[in-house]
Amino acid sequence: MIAQATPISDLQPRAMAAIAGRIVSIQVEPRDAAPKLTARVDDGTGRVEAIFMGRRAIAGIEPGARIRLEGRVCATDALPRLYNPRFELG
Repeated sequence: MIAQATPISDLQPRAMAAIAGRIVSIQVEPRDAAPKLTARVDDGTGRVEAIFMGRRAIAGIEPGARIRLEGRVCATDALPRLYNPRFELG
């Protein structure tokens, strides 16, 4: 079970966080690069990227799906990121 969700707008770099939202887009690295699936998630307060290293597809991870994520927040110049987060669909 994933902990109580934190609004994406309140995420702090290097902190553990749980978020819930809807997947708005996915991106898969080309075949000639290391496998990586990126899901962009929106909760109404902001967006975060969930990056699954070593994967090109995960059943149920698709635009429009509801998802809950838990992991360590990495700060970037663009959107905050969670690398290989725990997740629950639905």
